[in-house]
Amino acid sequence: MKTLAALGLLALAATSAQALEPFRSYDNFGSSPLDPARWADSERIRSIKAGALNLMQRQSGANTADAGATFSNFNENLTNPAAVTALRAKITVNAVEANACAANTTPAQARARIVGGFFNTGTPTPGSQLGDVTAQVRLTRLSNSADPAGTLRVQGLVLHCTSADCVAGSVIGNIVDLGTVALGQSAVVQMEWDQAGKSFLFARDGGAFSGAVGYAESDTSPPGVLFRQLSTRLDLPSCQSAPRVTGVIDASFDNIAVNKSAAP
Repeated sequence: MKTLAALGLLALAATSAQALEPFRSYDNFGSSPLDPARWADSERIRSIKAGALNLMQRQSGANTADAGATFSNFNENLTNPAAVTALRAKITVNAVEANACAANTTPAQARARIVGGFFNTGTPTPGSQLGDVTAQVRLTRLSNSADPAGTLRVQGLVLHCTSADCVAGSVIGNIVDLGTVALGQSAVVQMEWDQAGKSFLFARDGGAFSGAVGYAESDTSPPGVLFRQLSTRLDLPSCQSAPRVTGVIDASFDNIAVNKSAAP
């Protein structure tokens, strides 16, 4: 009886093994970049490289429709953001791609930036950016840019967030034009919050380009999300009628400076 039982188990095991699917190669990473049809996450690098902080992200947009866009940030945060009212950095964009979807009118955008959330215009909700005012200086490239290939715009921007994640917002005043920069060329950019003067001050390369944005909103409440960051961001249009849109931003950040009282 024991022998018969053992033979029965062996037969069952053999039947089960025959029913299982054989292995088939999924990915051997022989080519770059990561295939978005096989992998859900993007490529990201955060490291010190050649004496500077290197942030790189490669992302794919959604493929659920030919409308709208997805947004992806990759950041390095300063540890004492409340004390930082002025931030300066030398930014070099090493590589950039902002690809379009022919059937989607939403342009792609890639950018490297210094950015922060400074105050809330009403009653803040911790963890929500609704009502927060953010400011940034960015080196940016749009897929529909008329500039020559490899040219990025340098801009100062103040934004009033109208959604909890600040995907939706309204620009306060005008976007400050700080000129252009070529791929691989460095720009030293800075921003300062002058709370007493109710304005944000932007400058580039020691004042070669500069501008200010004033505001009338109440600035006495802290933001719902308090931060100061070195950051990269990709906005990529969703594309269903063609291959998924990809974007790349690879940037180096060096010679970071803050207002004296915020320095460690």
